[in-house]
Amino acid sequence: MNINQIISESIVEQESSGQVWYHGTPDEREVKAGGFIPRTDTTDIITDPQKQQELLQQMQTARESGNEDLYFELLDVVGRLSKKLTYNKPIYFTNSHSVARTYADPQRAFDYQGSEPKTLQVTIDDSGNVLKVPAFGERFRGIKADVVKRSLMNAGVPEEQVDKYFGALTNHIRNDKMTSETLGIIAQQLGFDIIDVLGVLDSYHGGNVKSTVRMVFDPQRITIN
Repeated sequence: MNINQIISESIVEQESSGQVWYHGTPDEREVKAGGFIPRTDTTDIITDPQKQQELLQQMQTARESGNEDLYFELLDVVGRLSKKLTYNKPIYFTNSHSVARTYADPQRAFDYQGSEPKTLQVTIDDSGNVLKVPAFGERFRGIKADVVKRSLMNAGVPEEQVDKYFGALTNHIRNDKMTSETLGIIAQQLGFDIIDVLGVLDSYHGGNVKSTVRMVFDPQRITIN
């Protein structure tokens, strides 16, 4: 059985539609004031990964030959291949109340003495484009890049498109693993509205309970029950 079949079977076994979702917050006052709010961030991406690799090889040759002028000239060109990308930060949910409760820790709040920790139950409109990524019992802080790639391709994304964004964010992928934030950036660029990471070990302190973690980019999809 190849990895595509393994991923497909795992997704079928762990379908997450129609489930109840939970969100643990260290201070409910932030949510009560106006619901979940959109948040954005920026990151550096590489506009031409192939060109960057060629330049890095030339820089290594220049360094080994002692040609400092050429080395720093190439370094300047490499710098111009990077640009800022603005993206929506995901809001995280889980189908496990016990997992969500670990995030309702008042010590995480800015005003922890006056905080109101709460585990919220919500309904999520998942009528958009949902990417399902099986974690196979791995921890949430390191998602396997090859599984993400195959999940995207199984969802209908052409391999060249996947490779394009993997290359653009190659500096964010270490030891064939990526963070949930990197996964979110790639998925957004490829047109996904929601990501379900299936069978992942997650909690505020690491986790030993498997659950599905749902990443939502648009707060308009979220209704607090």
